[in-house]
Amino acid sequence: MKFIMKQRLVVWVFLSLICPALKAGTTCKPIKMTPQLYNQSSYTALSVQKKLTQSDAQVALLARVGTNLEKYGLRYSHVGFVIKDYPGAPGKWTVLHLLNECGTTSSSIYAQGLMNFFMDDLVSMDYQLVIPDLPTQRKLHALLLTDRVKQLHNKRYSLIAYPYSTRYQNSNQWVLEVLASALTNKPSPSRAAVQHYLLKTGYKPTVIKIDPFARLGASMFNSTVSFADHPVREQQTNQFSTVTVVSIVNYLKQQHLIQKIIN
Repeated sequence: MKFIMKQRLVVWVFLSLICPALKAGTTCKPIKMTPQLYNQSSYTALSVQKKLTQSDAQVALLARVGTNLEKYGLRYSHVGFVIKDYPGAPGKWTVLHLLNECGTTSSSIYAQGLMNFFMDDLVSMDYQLVIPDLPTQRKLHALLLTDRVKQLHNKRYSLIAYPYSTRYQNSNQWVLEVLASALTNKPSPSRAAVQHYLLKTGYKPTVIKIDPFARLGASMFNSTVSFADHPVREQQTNQFSTVTVVSIVNYLKQQHLIQKIIN
């Protein structure tokens, strides 16, 4: 009995790590609108808008805190693109990001206003703006206005998707692959080509150590978590690579593509 309880505890600990992170990239939980949430999200959206305007940016990366992951060395759990003059919203800022559909293994790309991006069940209204250098901004802005971003989207969602497999995709991985697609300077690279570019240019994913019992529990109790796309060496060592906000920011730093980071 004690052994079974220990297994369950390990499973719960892992799910407490991955499920809140999922919460920041899902349409799952209906949000109860309160005056406090309205005021907080409105204030945060205005703050982001002001800083974007002051920076003269046309596109940036915007990350939010869906849960407290500091004990795991992670601060921001979900990231999207924030773009100016998106179709249908001239003169305004729009957030493009990928969200998992509640209760399914599918995802969709959403275009939201700044306020809606923060009008969610977040741990805090803290955010991070990553403003790329001007050449990267121009490439991203042009790409984000086309259907090519949809070609880089795989509806099959896994929270811990392997960065160098096209089998699944998570929210942050879509952002990274769109970014890399813009950097390749190729007209319409496939996901496989984009991932090869990332590997060749030194992208380093975040590696998370997951107990075997936790793996089993996650596979059994959470349909949005799959380890099937990870290589044998990761299966054997229980250390799994995945795309996180910090790994994207570190890659941009490594490539010297950041103009400014605003926390």
